Amino acid sequence: MKPKEVLLTFDYELFLGTKSGTVENCLLKPTQLVLDILKTYQAKSVFFIDTLYLCRLEKENSSQCKSDLNSIYKQLETIVEQGHTIGIHIHPHWLDATFNNSLNNWNGENKTRFALSNLNQEEINHVVSDSVRILKPFLDLNDNLTYRAGGFYCQPFSSFAPIFQKHKILIDFSVMRGYKSTGYQGLYSFDFSNPPSKFIYRFNDNPLLMDDSGAFTEISVNSFQLQGISKIRNSIYYRRNKEKPNFKRMGDGSGSGNIIAHKNKGFLNQYLINDQTFSVELLNPELARAYTKFYNSNSYIHFVSHPKLFTQNGLEGLKSFLSNIINDNPIFDYRTMIKNNLT
Repeated sequence: MKPKEVLLTFDYELFLGTKSGTVENCLLKPTQLVLDILKTYQAKSVFFIDTLYLCRLEKENSSQCKSDLNSIYKQLETIVEQGHTIGIHIHPHWLDATFNNSLNNWNGENKTRFALSNLNQEEINHVVSDSVRILKPFLDLNDNLTYRAGGFYCQPFSSFAPIFQKHKILIDFSVMRGYKSTGYQGLYSFDFSNPPSKFIYRFNDNPLLMDDSGAFTEISVNSFQLQGISKIRNSIYYRRNKEKPNFKRMGDGSGSGNIIAHKNKGFLNQYLINDQTFSVELLNPELARAYTKFYNSNSYIHFVSHPKLFTQNGLEGLKSFLSNIINDNPIFDYRTMIKNNLT
C-alpha cells in the first residue's frame, strides 16, 4: 500500500490590496498558533515567505518597518528551529507598493507587475537574487530550494528557469491542478487545466510537461469535490455559525481581487458540486470530516493556507483533521515524498 502523504504549506504574506493589514495580526499571531498545533502533532510544513515585502521593509526608513522586519526574522528563526522549511514566495507588485507611515499600511493596488512574467529579464534576475539574499539566514543552501509563485502565476516558467537553476531553486509548488486565472487587465495568467497525471514529477522549463530528466521538480496542488451530504452539512454549519466570533478572520487587511476558478466551474459546480483546495482557513468540523474521508481513499493531500486568513474555527478544524489521521503516521516531509515518487 502506498504511504499517505499530507503536505502542509503556508503562504506567509500580508494582504495584497489597498489595505495590507498589520504584521502582528496577519503574520505573527496566526503563525504562532499554527506552529503550536504542528508541534503538538509533530507535523512538518513549508512556509513560503513573501520575500519582496521583506526587501521593502529593509529599505524603508521607518522605525515601524524596522521593528516589523525584526519581529518577522525572530519568527522565521522559530519556524526553522522547529524543523519546518522556509521557501521563497515572490509577489513583484511589492516593487510598486507604497507605505503610509502614519497609518502603518502598505498600499499594493498597483498590480501591473504582480507576476514575475511582468518583469524584464534584468528585473527577474535581480528580484530572484534579492529573494535568496534576504532569506539566506533561514535557508538550507546545501539543499535544493523551494518556491511558490505569488498568486500561482508561474507561467511562462522558462523566463526565470535559468536564474532559478543558478540559485538551486529547483522545487516548485505552484501548479494548482485543474485551475486557471487571469489577473489585472489580462497582464498575467495561469492555466493548469490539464496537468500531468502524477502529483509529483520532474520537468524542464514548462511545469505542465513532465520530463523525467528535467532539472526541476513539481509538487502540485490537488483539490477535491465537496458534494452530496457533505456539501449540505457544510453549508448548514456555515450558515448557523458564520456570525460567531470564532469565524472572524485574524488578519486585518483587504484582498487583491484576483479570481481563481476551477475548470469545472459552471451550473453543477455552483449548485451541486464545489471544487475546493485543502486549506486551514476553510476548515470546520464538517470539512474536517470531508478531508478525512478524502484522505482515507487517497494517498496525497496538499494544503495551501494563509495565516492572514485563519480563523479560530479553522485552526480547530486543523486539530480535528490531524487527530483523525496522525495514528496512520502520514508523511509530512516533501523531501521524503520526492524520494518516494521519483526514485
